[in-house]
Amino acid sequence: MQLTKLLIGLDYTACGAPMDADISFPATDSRSVRPGGLFICLRGTVKDGHRYAREAILRGAVACICDTYLSGIPCILVKDTRQAAAVIWNNFYGNPGRALRLVGITGTNGKTSTLTFLSEILAAAGMQTGTIGTLGYRLGGRQIFWEGAENPDIPASMTTPDPRYLYGMLDYMKQNGAQTVVMEVSSHSLAQRKTAPLYFDTGIFTNLSAEHLDYHKDMESYFQAKASLFDNCKTSIVNGDDPYGRRIRGIHVGLYMAKNRRIRPEGVAYQMQYRGRTLPIRSRVAGAFTVYNTMLSAIAALEMGISIGDVIRGIAGVTGISGRMERIVRSTDAGFDVYIDYAHTPEALRAALEGLRQMVPRGGRLTVIFGCGGDRDKSKRPIMGRLAGELCDRVIVTSDNARTEDKNAIIQDILAGMQTRPADAVIPDRREAIIYAVETAMPGDTILLAGKGHENYETGPDGKKPFSERDIVFETVNRLKNG
Repeated sequence: MQLTKLLIGLDYTACGAPMDADISFPATDSRSVRPGGLFICLRGTVKDGHRYAREAILRGAVACICDTYLSGIPCILVKDTRQAAAVIWNNFYGNPGRALRLVGITGTNGKTSTLTFLSEILAAAGMQTGTIGTLGYRLGGRQIFWEGAENPDIPASMTTPDPRYLYGMLDYMKQNGAQTVVMEVSSHSLAQRKTAPLYFDTGIFTNLSAEHLDYHKDMESYFQAKASLFDNCKTSIVNGDDPYGRRIRGIHVGLYMAKNRRIRPEGVAYQMQYRGRTLPIRSRVAGAFTVYNTMLSAIAALEMGISIGDVIRGIAGVTGISGRMERIVRSTDAGFDVYIDYAHTPEALRAALEGLRQMVPRGGRLTVIFGCGGDRDKSKRPIMGRLAGELCDRVIVTSDNARTEDKNAIIQDILAGMQTRPADAVIPDRREAIIYAVETAMPGDTILLAGKGHENYETGPDGKKPFSERDIVFETVNRLKNG
C-alpha cells in the first residue's frame, strides 16, 4: 500500500520520506522489519523504539514514524506514535471496522461475562458475531487461534490485542462473514490509543475499582482512560449503580430494576423492568454479579433492536463461562462445592465471596484460596487479605503468577492486611494449597479458587509453565473417593 494511503487520518510532517513508496508491511519491532517496510517508533516503559530507527532502515524500512526528528533518517513526524500505529494498521487492513457493528465493553470486572452473554444473545438473533477478549477470539462460537499469542496454548495474550493483531483480526472476521464484533476494551489499550480509529455502535461500562494503578498511577487517570471509550460511541450503556459510572452520560442500568432476585448455585433468576416491560431473566451462571452482567448485555441488545425473546433465550443459553464463578465440583458428587473465579481485584473478590456466602448451606464453611500477581499493583494486596479474612471461614494464602517477584514477599504484603484475622494457612506452592484445601474440606463446605480463572498456566521467574487448577482439584477429589 502506498505510504500516503497508510497515513490517511493522521496529521504529520514528512522529513525526507518517499511518500509515493509502496509499503510492504508496517512494524513496531525493528527485528520484524521487511524490505520496503515502515517502522513505527514506540516509546515503551523500558525501551524507546526511536533508538532502533537506524537498525530498521538497515533492514530495509523506507521510512520511520517518529515523534521527534532523527537526523539522517527518512521520517514522518507525528504527535503520538501509538495512535499513529493504530491508524496505520487500520488503513493497512482496509478499515475493517466500517463494515462491522462494533460493541466495546470496558470496566474493571465483568467484561468477559458481559461479552459472553451479549454474544449469545446476538447468536440467538441469528447474527454472525465475532468476539475479542480475555478468553481469546471467536467467530460464530468457534475459537480462532491467532498470531500474537505469547504461548500456543493461549488463544490471546492480551485483553485487547496490539493494533497489528487487532485490525488483522477484525479484517479476518469481516472477510469470514461477521456482522457484529463484541470486544473487551482494556484501560491500557485506551490509554495507548489502540482503538483510536474505531467507532463503536455501542459502548458498555461495567464498573470501576482499584486495578492497574502501577500503570495509571491514580484512580482518576484510570477512570479517564476507561471513560475515553464513550467519546467514540453511538450508544452508551452504563452501570449507574457504580459511582464512576454515574459520571458517564448514557443509558444507566441503575435506572432499571431487577426484582424478585433468586441466587442459587445453579444460577440466578429475576424479573427485569425495562421501559415499562418486564423480562423474566434466567441464567445458569451463579453469582450475584450475574444480575449486573446480564442486565448490561440485555439492555445493550434491546437498544440494538434485538427482540425480547432472543434476549431471554440468549442469556438462558449460556451454560457457563470459563473461570467465571465456574463450579467444577458439586456437593452431590464430593460432599462440597468447588468454584473457580478470575477475581483478582478487591471488588471482584468481595463480589465473589459475598455471592458465595449466600449459597453456602447451613453449617458449611466458605474457604478461599488466593494470592496476588507479581510485578503489578501492590496496593491491593493487603486490601484483599482483609476482605478474605472478613468474608470467609477459612483463608488459605498462596501464590498467583509471581512473575519476577519473590512469592513470599507478595504473601507478606497480603498478610499485612490480616492482622485482626490471621490466615488459617499460608502455603506458597499453589498446587499444595489447593490439595490442602480439598483434603481438609468438610461436608457442606464451599471452596473458591480465586485469581486465575480460565488461565491454564502459572507465570514465574522462568516464564509461563502449564498449570491447571481443574486437574489438581479433580485428581485430589478422585484420590479421596478411591481411598
